[in-house]
Formats: sequence, structure tokens, C-alpha cells
Amino acid sequence: MDRDTLLPAGFSDKIYPKSQKNSLIIENIVNFFLNYGYLRISPPLIEFEETLLNQGPGLALKNNSFRVMDPISKKMMAVRSDMTTQISRISSKRLAHYPRPLRLSYSGEVLRVNPSGLKLERQIAQVGAEIIGDITCDLETEIIIIGLKVLKELDLEDLTLDLNYQNLRLSFFKALSELPDSELLFKAIEKKDINYLKNKNFPNKNNILNIIQASGQYTNKNEFLEKLNEDNKKNNHLLHMLEVSSSIQKIFKNLNIVLDPLEKSTFDYHSGITFTIFSKSLHGSIAKGGTYKTINEEDATGISLYVDLLGGMKNVFVEKEKVLIEQNDFKNAENLIKQGYQIIFFKNIDNNIVNYAKSINCKYFFKNNKLIQV
Repeated sequence: MDRDTLLPAGFSDKIYPKSQKNSLIIENIVNFFLNYGYLRISPPLIEFEETLLNQGPGLALKNNSFRVMDPISKKMMAVRSDMTTQISRISSKRLAHYPRPLRLSYSGEVLRVNPSGLKLERQIAQVGAEIIGDITCDLETEIIIIGLKVLKELDLEDLTLDLNYQNLRLSFFKALSELPDSELLFKAIEKKDINYLKNKNFPNKNNILNIIQASGQYTNKNEFLEKLNEDNKKNNHLLHMLEVSSSIQKIFKNLNIVLDPLEKSTFDYHSGITFTIFSKSLHGSIAKGGTYKTINEEDATGISLYVDLLGGMKNVFVEKEKVLIEQNDFKNAENLIKQGYQIIFFKNIDNNIVNYAKSINCKYFFKNNKLIQV
């Protein structure tokens, strides 16, 4: 490959038709959010490091953010690696006077030092929605349902919702952190290594094992409760998760819901319920989100959808039939566009145009006020 065209690892050019697909997906999602009262904001790509990474959700993103020196102020700046950090700042400062709950939406590119999961890209197109302030179980349910609904609008039917609870996981891990083999226990819990855990002694052993064994497909609230021991049946985090699951199931009766309370699936800044949405027809997680604290310690919840993965869907973008037309014949060009064609200007339309038309997958040319098939 030509050295002049090489790009850093994890970065790529988005070329038609993928670039067009991504643009249409973003437009559709943001308009969907707007219909539900989520006001669109557009934060800058780069901010001062002290405001982006030294407070709120940004604290958890320091090691995955690009930095650069601002030649004007001589201060360090950071490129956003996740847009939730900026939502936290804007809602806490610029929009602090707005009534709560505050609903916001956004779209934009984020840059990450290290790619996440199976995705090798370090520049990612994100589109999402957030609710800030006065967070209740109903609002946590709302943000998940909004995400599921917009994916349904994009004709994705084979969805799976994976629900987790960050605070529950962290509360157990805190009790284990002082043990000499704590790291091994953490890994065993994350891998659900029942055999290893049964042979170890540690705080909350029975409750942890019980939750791991109860994790899996969610059918209904009562069935899940039957799997829990007496301590876990009284656990407020688990009861909260079941309430959200039950509310979602009432709206999406055939949705595949998986409860995995001790799984870590999202960012470290999340604190309560977290979730991931998968689709059988697309590889990897297509949306993630959960509850967190803003820099003002307000409760908030949000969802981020990953546009590049959604661009792999079929039927998102139907390419229009192309028509070659005489250069600058705008009058006829506008009429053809109204009829649903894509026009391409070309000088000196004549019989030698056939080869060029075929090379750009164009089936028609317009000549003498007639649409002629190539």
C-alpha cells in the first residue's frame, strides 16, 4: 500500500455507501429521540483535560483518552472518548437551571486510545440519549425502552437485552478486596467459575453463588425470585432490577431478556442498572447504557448506540437508480430527482456514454427529453 494512504491502527476512511448509511441511521435515531422530547446538543470534539477528565464520569476515562497541547492557551486538552462526560458537564453547568428530569440527545465521533471488545476501531460514531435528574425506576425503564424502540424502527427484530447491576457487583467486590486472592476471586465471579468458587471461603459466598446460578434467561419476576435464597430475595438491587425487567416485558412481550447482575458490561462510571443490547444479525453489542452520577452528583441514565455496527444492517439505505443527464440541465434534473432518481451531470451525452454508465452502475441517461435505458 502507498505510504501516503496509510492510516493509524484503528482508523479508517468511511466511503460510500457505508458513509451514507451511517448518516441516515444517525438522522433517523436523533429525529426519533426528538419526537420523545430529547433535545439535541452538540458538544465540541476536544476540551481542556481538567474539565473533561478530572470530574464526574470523565474520571473513569483518563487512560483511554487522547491528549494534545493547546498552542494558544498552553494547557493540556483531551479528545472525548465518550460523550456522556460532556453531557454531565453541560447538564451540570450550562443547563443547571433547566427543569428536571432533563432529556438530551447527541451524535458525534469519539476517539479511544484502546479499542473495546472485539471492535478494532478507535474512532467510533456514537448517537445517544440521556435523562438527568429525578431518576426513578420509570425513567431507567424509559431510556431502555426508547433504545429498543428506535432499533425496532430500524427493522431490527432479533434483539437481546442483557441487564446488570454495577452497585451490586461493586458491593460484593469491596468485601473481597482485602483478601490475598481477591483478583482470582474477581475473575472467577466474572467467568462464573462455580467449581472454583465452591472450593474457596470468602464473604457473601452463598449469596454470590446463588446469584450466578440464578442468572440467565428472564421469564417472569416470580420465577426469578424462586431461584434466589432468602437473603437475595430481600436485596434491594435485585428487586430494583426485577421491577425494571417486568416493566420492559410488559411492552416487549417477546423480547429476549437476560439477567446477569454481576456481569460488568459497561464503563466504570456507571453505578446502578446497566444494560447491553445485542442483535443476532449483527456482531457485537449495538447499544450500551446505564445509570451514573453527573459532576453535580445528580442521578442520570443514558444509552449510546454504535452507528458503525448498525451500518451493517440490510435495507437501511436503498440506493436510488442513477440517471446521466446533460451538464447543467437543472430543470430536467430537478424533475428526475422529484421522481426518485439520483442524477449525475455529464458533458456531451451521446452513444459513447454506455461504457461510462456501466462503470458507475448507471442504468439510464436522459436525452431529448426522454429517459433511455443503457
